[in-house]
Amino acid sequence: MKSFFLLTVIGLFFISCKKDQPEIKPDNNTKEQLMLSDSISYTINGVKYTCNDRFATGFSNRQINIKPYNQELPNRQLAYRTSDTWWYGEKDSLLVEYNYAFSGEALVRIGFTKKYNIAKLQKGSTVYQPINGFQLTTGPQQFMTDYERENKTSGVFLSISLPKRESISSYIPDRSMTKPVQLNNNIQDDATFTILKFEELDGGLYLLEAEFELNGYTEKNKKYRVKDGFVRLVSQFKRF
Repeated sequence: MKSFFLLTVIGLFFISCKKDQPEIKPDNNTKEQLMLSDSISYTINGVKYTCNDRFATGFSNRQINIKPYNQELPNRQLAYRTSDTWWYGEKDSLLVEYNYAFSGEALVRIGFTKKYNIAKLQKGSTVYQPINGFQLTTGPQQFMTDYERENKTSGVFLSISLPKRESISSYIPDRSMTKPVQLNNNIQDDATFTILKFEELDGGLYLLEAEFELNGYTEKNKKYRVKDGFVRLVSQFKRF
């Protein structure tokens, strides 16, 4: 089994359905956006699934561009350990991740990741965060396809757990670092994730709306096409 390096801290906390109101009086547009429910929906094999309960938010840092070494490196944080192999990423950079969990007709986790030089980060209570904030831009996004593996890629990732069915993910599902995998980082070359809106609201909140169509893979590499995807969420994209 691989053990994650010490800087990988995932702060997970539960949030109520009711949004906390900013101290300043929000304008009409902000109040209207806060009243709408965060949600994610999509179709698989012609069946539509909707998840309207965003019940958790997670934050983490991970090493990037992780490579194997046949010995332990001095003064370095370990990413993974497998048998007689030590895995390390770049010492001057980190991946910053914000993820959101939804429940309803399925259990869905969607995450947004970016690579940063450590000089561009500041240490918070549990994780490093971008000094200038975690900013997303409208338009097409990249997919993170080797999530929790080598972390060479960055961007959006998605995992879906359907009732009485295998879970699927937009990234390579095999997390073993000791054997070859059948899939590669091209698994989403025919997929799209487009941010339609990334709008700042009052109180340091941001409204994100996006549409997507992507490939989901089971642990046995069975492929499903996830269509008509849409996600809406309001978040600070920040961990204090």
